[in-house]
Amino acid sequence: GDHNRMELSIDTSTRYAAVALSSQGEVVREMSWRSAQNHSVEVVPAARRLLEQADCTMEEIDAMFVARGPGGFSALRVGLSVGKSLAMARNIPLVAVGTLEIEARPYLGLGLPVCALIEGGRSRVYTAIFDDHGEPAAVFAVESHEGLVSSTQRRTLFCGEGAIAIEGMLRERLGGLAVVAGLPPPTRRPAVLAKLGYMRLQASDTDDPVSLQPLYMRGAQVHKAQR
Repeated sequence: GDHNRMELSIDTSTRYAAVALSSQGEVVREMSWRSAQNHSVEVVPAARRLLEQADCTMEEIDAMFVARGPGGFSALRVGLSVGKSLAMARNIPLVAVGTLEIEARPYLGLGLPVCALIEGGRSRVYTAIFDDHGEPAAVFAVESHEGLVSSTQRRTLFCGEGAIAIEGMLRERLGGLAVVAGLPPPTRRPAVLAKLGYMRLQASDTDDPVSLQPLYMRGAQVHKAQR
């Protein structure tokens, strides 16, 4: 194929997985699916199919973008390890983007703080609150839905895969303070990962494929947003 610059995006943060092929951050092909079993058997074939459809080869990929969590422990590791190994094998840059940032991005700039949610097992929720400029104020694990509700003081837009599950509770408890983006999953668009990844790439904000770790969260530890 006659391509200039192409990038491959991989997101396996949750049961929903996505791959995308982009050129300078603009998606050429994308694919999302719900993984019933294991991302490890599906991601590479999906990426291969995407490349074939676009008449593109792995040799034409000159950057890898991956979602780095938070999310499911074993799910996350699949996308990251594929991204890392491809980046190392081809000696191309790797950019990791926060999963909650991917969830929040489409809703930024609407004049409301955005709270992106991903379920973390049991009643735990992974959450990040973004201001209007898209800067994450904080990324943390909330031990209960109760904790999430009690920390909401002002009108907030709730989005992300985890928002749908607790939409009723948010509306009931928070009333007019909660605006819920009730998109059915998959809520994360690989096009968003591609765009964010490319922005970081242009800013030379890349990651070391050897040392990059997924963002796992346990307990109520608060992570300073990784920039």
